[in-house]
Parts: sequence; C-alpha cells; structure tokens
Amino acid sequence: MHLKTQQITVSNLEVGMYVSRLDVPWVKTPFPIQGFYITKQDEINLLSQYCNHVYIDTILSKMDGSAIKHAKLPTSGKNKVDPKTQKLMNEKARMKARVEHYQVTTSIKKELKTAEKIFNNVTSTISNAMSQIENGEPIQINHVEKSIRKMVDSVIRNPDALIWMCRIRQENTYLFESAIRASVWGLVFARHLGLSRKDLNDVGAALILSAIGKSKLPRELHIGELEENEQEAYKAHIEKTLEELEFMGAVNGQIKFIISNFCERNNGSGYPRGLIGNRIPFLARIAGLADYYEQMINPRPGIEALTPVEAVADLYHNRGVLFQREMIETFIQAIGIYPTGSLVELSDHSIGIVLEQKEKARLRPKVALVKNTYGIDLEQSKIIDLSDSPADEHGAPLEVLQSLPSTAIELDTDLLTDKLFGFKWFGMAS
Repeated sequence: MHLKTQQITVSNLEVGMYVSRLDVPWVKTPFPIQGFYITKQDEINLLSQYCNHVYIDTILSKMDGSAIKHAKLPTSGKNKVDPKTQKLMNEKARMKARVEHYQVTTSIKKELKTAEKIFNNVTSTISNAMSQIENGEPIQINHVEKSIRKMVDSVIRNPDALIWMCRIRQENTYLFESAIRASVWGLVFARHLGLSRKDLNDVGAALILSAIGKSKLPRELHIGELEENEQEAYKAHIEKTLEELEFMGAVNGQIKFIISNFCERNNGSGYPRGLIGNRIPFLARIAGLADYYEQMINPRPGIEALTPVEAVADLYHNRGVLFQREMIETFIQAIGIYPTGSLVELSDHSIGIVLEQKEKARLRPKVALVKNTYGIDLEQSKIIDLSDSPADEHGAPLEVLQSLPSTAIELDTDLLTDKLFGFKWFGMAS
C-alpha cells in the first residue's frame, strides 16, 4: 500500500500532520480535497465537529523529524521570506478575463477515437523534431503547430479524451511524452479559465517545445534527485530551448515569453530571474503549474511518483507559496481530484479506473472496476457511478477509499480501452 496510515483521535492531532482519511465520507465535510496538511488549530477544531478519529499518513506528516517523502516544500528559517517578498506573494492573482465558455460537445467514447490519432501524431511529430535537432537540422515548426492546434480542438470538444490518453500512455518514458502530457494539463487548465484559442495554442506549444532544451542536457541530469550543482546545470534548459527557437525563427514571441518564465515561482524561488507573484506572466504561471503537476505524477526515473490525490495535496499545501492561491484552487477545479484514467481503491477494496468526473461531484467519479473486493481480475469491467450513491454487498455506502499510483496493478491499457470504448462493449452503437 502506498500510504502508511495510523488511526488517531482528533483531539490528538497536531499541526504538521497529514490527514489521509476520515471516519466519515469526505463529501459530508467542508474539506476541499481528500488528504490535507493540518496547518493551524482552527482546522483541528473544525475536524472535531465532523469526526471522532482520522487517519494520518506517517510518511507525509511533517513533524517529529519525519521527512516528507515526496513533496519538496520550502523550508523556514534560513530561507525566511522578507516582508516585501511576502507582500508580493500574497497579492491576489491577476488573471486574464474569460473570453470563452467552452461546453463538452462530444462523448469521451467518440472523441477518444480522434484523441488517440492526435496523441500518436503529436508524439511522432515531436520525436521527428528531436531527431532533427540532434542532427543539427532546423525543425519544421509548422508541423508542430498543426499538431498542437488539433490537440486544442480535442480538449475544447471533450478534455477527458486526451487526459485518458495521457494516463494510459505513462509507460513511455521519453522526454517529449512528458512534455505532451504537461501540455494537455495546461490546455485543460486554460480551457477551464475560458481563454482564447490563441492562448490555448501558445500554452500548449510552449510546454511541448520546452522539451527541446531539456533534450540537450546530459543524460545524468534526467535521472533521480539532483545535487545542488546539478540543479544549477539543469536550469540551462531554458536558454538552450530559446537558442534553438531563435535558430528556427518562426515561433511567435508569446510562446518564447512563456518558455522564458514558466519555471518562475510565486515566492521567488524559481528561475531564471527569480520573479515573484504577478510579475510572472499569466500564461507562464499556467504552464508552470501544469508542468509542476506532471513532474509530480510522472517524475523522472529514480523518483517515486505521487498519486493524483497526493499531488493535489502537495499543491493545496503550497498554495500561496510556490503558486498563487487562486491559481492552485482553479487548477484543482479544472483537473479534479481523480483525473480521468487514474486508479482508485473503493471502500469495499475493489479497484477501478476513473472514467469521468462530474463538476459538482468531484469526489464521486464514474469508475470502471478492474478488480473485485478479493483482488481478482474482472473479465468484464463493471461501471459504477459513485454520484448515484451506490452501496456495497453489505449495504454500506460505496465511495473512494484512496487514490493509487499507476504502478499499483498491472493493466493491459490497450485492451481496457478497447473494452470500455469499443463498439461491442456494453452493446453501444458506434
């Protein structure tokens, strides 16, 4: 099991503990995510109104000298923030005005057929571009831009289709596929914000093209945790990307501007210029948050991945620090707690893969079960919509117990996709 939990009474909670489970359903409490850090006494007092005991994660809890296993949280003390920086960090996030109200216009089943072709096409296009760069040849930027426009169109029609492709294609560790997944998160976020198609195109292009500079770094900088001197060397990827784009000469200024700034952080700890708060361009803040999330759930080799819930908990804990509070809260609304394609364990210990999230029932997704209560593979997946408040075989409410890492079980994702979205399954017509 990924989480190491310990039951504790609410009265014994302390600031710094990470609450991973409650003794009541999450949807019956005001807490916005499944899993959070106790940061103040008020939260303990509020918990006491709903729970008698909770379960804390002994790995993630930040107290008694225990290290947080995954999250790289800024430390206090030697990195104490000066009052001027703190004021800039706390400014309300300035955002672009909504110009579109995108609606889902096609089912995930129908869009998935197109999304798979788009994902394969953009993968092939970026792979060819990387080969051209290695050979010292200019890449055909018009092909890249055409692929990104198709991604934007798909995300606008139904964002869940490309998210599904991102989740089931995680086994591919090529650098450019990580950039493609980050691009999808960025597009979903920008779509949720109602930005223009041009802005969506530029965010998507910036995140994909950001892989160019990373591909020029030594291989050892893409494996495991980096030492301080290696971290400094890694930062050169931005300059290397911009140099390559300058050589191409056909990339618009806004894309280069996003790439120049997407590694900046709200508290000034980013690079290359250490910008703070709203001094970071808005589209770069979108791209930076999308890339940060992708690196948590699909990190470089040698680093253990977080589950989507753990990644959201990390983001929520860092609101107002690495990223502005409003940006993080809106991003979580956009991607949800359990993104399409993520693995979850239900309260009866069956395991399923998330098919769909409803905007007003984020903690109760539609799930396709792949293993039953006893851990036995199901030949035919059973679809359960948790927003309908189903019960298990004992009559107890069925709900999500926890999110699981993508490596928790072995899945033939191609076969699963065919079963779930193929013409013959569930008697669906094409």
